[in-house]
Amino acid sequence: MLTVDLTNRCNMMCNPCFMDANQVGYVHELTLDEIHRILDDSISFKPRRQLSVQFSGGEPTLSPHFLEACHYAKEIGYWSVQAASNGLRFMLEPEFAQQAKEAGLNMVYLQFDGVTNEANAHRHIANLFDAKRLAIERIFEAGMDITPVTTVINTVNDEQVGPILDFMIEHSDMIGAVSFQPVSFTGRDEQISNEERRKKRYTVSHLAHELARYYDGKIDVYRDFYPLGSLGAFTWLADHIRGPDVQFGGMNCSCHPNCGASLILVVNWQTKEWSPLTAFFDIENFVRDIDIITDTARGVGLSKMQALLAFVKNLDQRNMPPGMTVPKFLKLLNRKMGAAMSSNMEEDEWNIMWVGGMWFQDLWTYDFRRTEMCEIPYATQEGEISFCAYNTGVGWRKIVENMHMVAETRDWFRDKGRHQIYAGDRPMALGPKEITLRVIQPAPHAGTVQLGSGCGH
Repeated sequence: MLTVDLTNRCNMMCNPCFMDANQVGYVHELTLDEIHRILDDSISFKPRRQLSVQFSGGEPTLSPHFLEACHYAKEIGYWSVQAASNGLRFMLEPEFAQQAKEAGLNMVYLQFDGVTNEANAHRHIANLFDAKRLAIERIFEAGMDITPVTTVINTVNDEQVGPILDFMIEHSDMIGAVSFQPVSFTGRDEQISNEERRKKRYTVSHLAHELARYYDGKIDVYRDFYPLGSLGAFTWLADHIRGPDVQFGGMNCSCHPNCGASLILVVNWQTKEWSPLTAFFDIENFVRDIDIITDTARGVGLSKMQALLAFVKNLDQRNMPPGMTVPKFLKLLNRKMGAAMSSNMEEDEWNIMWVGGMWFQDLWTYDFRRTEMCEIPYATQEGEISFCAYNTGVGWRKIVENMHMVAETRDWFRDKGRHQIYAGDRPMALGPKEITLRVIQPAPHAGTVQLGSGCGH
């Protein structure tokens, strides 16, 4: 996936902020020609590497070229167009979500830090959770996918991990994934003290243990969490089964195994019954079976038979959630594999929910010996590609943005006017639309992990 920062301007003033938006004293904002060139250069690589593009910022929807950028990305062949957004413009402008959908936007990677207004207080908008719920409704009504993204900070919103997952399960008809991202001390927090770093640090290990505690062992730390890219095995199987006529295979998460870990839930969006997939399906053994199926390459018909046998062999019907049957399970997997096994894509009440734990480089996680850990290529005006941990590290983002700044902030405001910034712990005007997304109360047994500076095991 290609990430393109459209602007460093933002309509919020919150902490943490990996890019220190609104406070660096300059504006870095791409012109439409620059956006076109970055997209053209990226998609021109042979063999083709980029299938998905994510527009980021700052707040990417503030760019005057946001809708055109979405349209152009789809026009030249990007399969998926995403926006990493705080969602405010989708809430403030009722027509904007539909405009974005028509322009080609597929998914909103939505900042989402808690299920109460108080849990979002560090974002400095008094009714931010209410605003997020309205944004979710409008994005969903426009027909786009939503992936809430939680920056988890110890002592700030770490107790929200379980309630956030409760909220996602409650609204699993609208939301199919949630990404928990332990805080990376960079940007606005780059100069954090060692004392604050130890106090606020949170890891994927802490996330796993907190979910296990919150759900009283229903989620298992050692059984249910796998590296982010491991489920690519299902994609390899789907590509193999489709046979030699497939011109371009499915998408995989190709990040380093140490980038994070995730668990997969099956959720009934009608009854709210749910279970970790790995509670009743042996993923590890199934991946070994996929190796055999793809290596033996016995043709489409026999490969489908092998896959069906592997599905059934690794399925423990005794531990399936109430209401789940073998036919429903096979139909669900076929749907998520793009109808590779059967042309029947009929949906029912069961869905897959991806629960990700993803961390990013900062001064704690850096390892300069492993160049493959670096994240994002940046194309300079001279056409040179520099590989670096662009979002993180000691000032690299500011160095690059200073090289390509378009104005000092005071000059930008003088010439173009100030954009609205929602801050100061004041509420936003939400308009007359009723909020329908409800929040369920935490289970009586719900608890929290008391975090220290250790790994959490």
